[in-house]
Amino acid sequence: MLKLSRFSVVTSIIAALFVGLVYLFAWSSIFSVSSVTVTGAPTPDSEAQVMHSVNITPGEKLARVEPRAIATRLDSIDWVASVDISRHWLSGHVEIAVSPRIPTAYFNGSTIDSTGKVFVLPGFSGANLPKVSAAHPKIGLAAIALFQSLPDSFKSEVTSLSAHDSSSFLLHLTIDGRDLQITWGKNEQMALKIQVINALIALPENKNIRRIDISAPHAPIVK
Repeated sequence: MLKLSRFSVVTSIIAALFVGLVYLFAWSSIFSVSSVTVTGAPTPDSEAQVMHSVNITPGEKLARVEPRAIATRLDSIDWVASVDISRHWLSGHVEIAVSPRIPTAYFNGSTIDSTGKVFVLPGFSGANLPKVSAAHPKIGLAAIALFQSLPDSFKSEVTSLSAHDSSSFLLHLTIDGRDLQITWGKNEQMALKIQVINALIALPENKNIRRIDISAPHAPIVK
């Protein structure tokens, strides 16, 4: 009878402690959100988008801030590559660490990263990136690879690229205030093609040309 009484007492104490802990973490004001910060968002607009999506307010109970649920919501944002959520119980601080996708080009009105992921990054504009048009991100990546392999002196004159497929590239350049359309063809014989383009532009009789087909660099066509 004494053992049963002791067992009942211990059980009651454990139950009371459990109820107390539940109340302490879930209902009392001791463990509540004091502040929320977002790190890694590349623009003020993207940071605001993250804050709106997590929807955490100071005073909210920390126990009700669910990192997995928040991460799932943020993973649905196309420019977010990964995210980590930390709850600091003593300070009440919640930190949202975001790893963004890095734009490598403007693609069909959006942006694209090195993996071919197309996304919209709020507030991102004006970066010195190529403008690429293509029917598919894979082809767009091939156009970006072409742009990135160009010499800096020539690359700086390229305003946009387009591609019908991975062997048919079209470049738009601005040289000395003149807009030129270059039918590049395949991504090959780069040094020779650039040499021929520069030689053609330098000829006085070509001062009014607007198009150069350099897909066959030994037999270029100007218009």
